[in-house]
Amino acid sequence: MLSDLQVKNFALINKVNINFKQGLNILSGETGAGKSIIIGALDLLLGARANTDVIRSGKKAAYISAFFQPEELKIINDILNEAGIEKEENGILIAREIRENGRNRTLINGQLATLKIVKKISRYLIDIHGQHEHQLLLDQSSHLMILDAFIGEEISPLKSEIKSLYQELSEVRKELSEIEIDDSQRARELDVINFQIEEIEEAALKEGEYEELKEEYKTLSHGEEIYKVVSELLTSLSGDDYSEKGIMDRLSVLKNKFAEIEDYNQKLKELNKKFADIYYGLEEFIFDLGDFESSFAYDEERISLISDRLDLINTLLRKYGEDIETVLSYLEELYQKRNKLENVEDKINSLTKKKDDFKKKLTKKSEQLSEKRKKHAEDLEVKLKQELKDLAMEDVRFKVDFKEKTISADGTDQIEFLISPNRGEDLKSLSKIASGGEISRIMLSLKTITAALDQVDTLIFDEVDSGVGGKTAAKMAAKLTQIAQDRQIICITHLPQLASAANHHFLIKKEKGENRTFTKIYSLDEADRVKEIARMIGGTTITDKTLAHAEEMLLLAEK
Repeated sequence: MLSDLQVKNFALINKVNINFKQGLNILSGETGAGKSIIIGALDLLLGARANTDVIRSGKKAAYISAFFQPEELKIINDILNEAGIEKEENGILIAREIRENGRNRTLINGQLATLKIVKKISRYLIDIHGQHEHQLLLDQSSHLMILDAFIGEEISPLKSEIKSLYQELSEVRKELSEIEIDDSQRARELDVINFQIEEIEEAALKEGEYEELKEEYKTLSHGEEIYKVVSELLTSLSGDDYSEKGIMDRLSVLKNKFAEIEDYNQKLKELNKKFADIYYGLEEFIFDLGDFESSFAYDEERISLISDRLDLINTLLRKYGEDIETVLSYLEELYQKRNKLENVEDKINSLTKKKDDFKKKLTKKSEQLSEKRKKHAEDLEVKLKQELKDLAMEDVRFKVDFKEKTISADGTDQIEFLISPNRGEDLKSLSKIASGGEISRIMLSLKTITAALDQVDTLIFDEVDSGVGGKTAAKMAAKLTQIAQDRQIICITHLPQLASAANHHFLIKKEKGENRTFTKIYSLDEADRVKEIARMIGGTTITDKTLAHAEEMLLLAEK
């Protein structure tokens, strides 16, 4: 159960400490006093999305902590152990700090924890029933979820199988939709692909070819200039065929003369060696230059061929990629696309078979799930009618109406809750004919039924009595008392009938300080309870009559 709750700097709350106990804990107070703030704080503690707006004005952070002493402590400790959080022998302390700078913290047993872990263990700690559930009950799409929650773990493995099969079926359907195109469209795509393949294949591209061709084209396009300069240099160095001597002949004579004087001076010997190196280097250069001249051919036809080839390659690069490697890679993709389109019939047949197999398995599993749901739906109808009779709906008829729908991740069932609140009326949609008070009683009845199935120790009801009064309110109080025999109940109410049934009664009041408004919580003794119930009966004016009425209600509740 939830034993201690502390809230600081949260909305209108400066600081409150509440010590909840086993049994029926009632929270009452005037409208706007802040009763639902307590539920909001608990909701936030157990993983709801945080907003800095909840921080009390002028404060840097809001703080919420709660100490739980659950029956299922071993299950929770196993989860905490797996998450690396040390367990406590007597219970679990959860704390959450909402900071103005957004750096929020969550702790379990004083150790940092994630909200994911808090949410995982919270299902064993507390079940908060707010006004949101009333809306869920009016939404037909939620009825299947409610029925499945009533059935519980028995159908969980089957539901998981169906969900997994449906996911696989959806993937196959998606793949089929991507390739199931009509023949004319497929033919058009193949024509385009074949044209592109043929255009690239005919070019017979080679990696590195583009750079080599550009280099050769640059050389050949300056062929005349190259040949003229090379020839002139060779002639100057080696002479010509008409006995005109070149530079090398003159250098050869000078080399021989220099060699004759090198022995006269050590420095001359060093200089002569350098000169000889230069001379022989020039000889080697002339030999290489001669080879280049003899192999160099200026070919205008070759220039034209290279120019055409470069134009072709540039056209392909503009169409299919930034370089030859990219174009060749794109060609491989085209081969794969063509192969896929040419073999699409085989692929379609294979996927269709897969789809049919999945549908067959899904249908079989969905039928099994539907049988279990229908069996338990009858049980729910019987139990719910009995609970509603206890809440002054003696002539009620309730039906879980099954309608078949296309296969989904939930199977093939679509259900709707039908109700006939009064004798002689036809069964109709819950959302169309149920009043606010009837919805409240149906929700309480569902909680009464599922309380025995749930592993949670604490149930919180936020104004479950909406639209209820008189004798019905007294019956609702008796029902809450019945649940509270096995569970801790925390209930926010405006009804004196519910408040008089409390084992523990808390008053929530809005009080004004010097410059601020505060929400405070008081644990009421017997005398204070009489006054609070009298206020709930008669409003702000408390008379001897309302006080007597309150005392009578408390005596009747005790009996």
